[in-house]
Amino acid sequence: MQRIAIIGAGLCGLRCAEVLQTGGIEVQLFDKSRGLGGRLATRRHQHWRFDHGCPNLHGEQGEWQQLIDRYSAWYTKGSVGTRRLPPLGINQLAKDLGASMHVHRDCLIESVEQTSDGWLLRDQHGTEFANHHRVVMTLPPPQAMTLLASLDTPLSSRLETVSMAPSWVMMCVAPSALIENPEHYPENSFIQRITAEHSKPGRNLPEHEYAYVVEATPQWSAQQEELDAATAADHLTQELQRLTPHSLQLTHRAAHRWRYAHTKQALGEPWLFDGELGLALAGDWCLGNGAESAYYSGTALAQILLQERG
Repeated sequence: MQRIAIIGAGLCGLRCAEVLQTGGIEVQLFDKSRGLGGRLATRRHQHWRFDHGCPNLHGEQGEWQQLIDRYSAWYTKGSVGTRRLPPLGINQLAKDLGASMHVHRDCLIESVEQTSDGWLLRDQHGTEFANHHRVVMTLPPPQAMTLLASLDTPLSSRLETVSMAPSWVMMCVAPSALIENPEHYPENSFIQRITAEHSKPGRNLPEHEYAYVVEATPQWSAQQEELDAATAADHLTQELQRLTPHSLQLTHRAAHRWRYAHTKQALGEPWLFDGELGLALAGDWCLGNGAESAYYSGTALAQILLQERG
């Protein structure tokens, strides 16, 4: 039986693994985080839940639509199509997909190399994972480039055409409502979107508790990319106060930076594959349309790998 290593257990990697396993290929996933899902992330603090990476799931195509239609609808004013959300937070989608997967967590792969017995991977602790017929990387391009540096592959030059942008977000709780609708897109502000987490299905909060995710624009986030989290939270709080007609009081706040949150320039193809090396890359950055693109990138790559197996 073929064995494939997938580096990155975000949505793309999980979907790729699901299709490969269904096709009879043994898959091992590796992720530097303790959890699954990448930006399908739900931060929990006390009884609050914040979808601080991807705010919702949406799409109107085929298998992706069938997958997300199992979750509750979330209606927002002016939105196109139905937004979907798992009841326990958006990270539940990753947990559902990864339930039957062999995932090495808290495992940062620092090098990959070909040997006579196949691909050899090493993590941050020096642990080796050997005998893989293929390696799939579903990492952001800058992280993938680090692993490709020691390899002679044309995929490196293809990755150089892709560019990513960061995003600062702040999770906060206020004793009174800050916006009237489930989502708000301020004008003339470096805050791009405010999402009312308490308006989502299954997120009912006690009286006088209103939970929000405040997302900065990619431009501001890039300019302030190296701020520490506390300073970023200060800036976002000050801007939120400017946008709020009454005195702003927050009972909780925490900021998080996603270094590779948005695709500025997409690859324009669903995957990259070096058949001679047995090395492939995929991710939302291939098509550049968020979670749906990640899902279809992982699907398309897995189908190619199933077709070419010997």
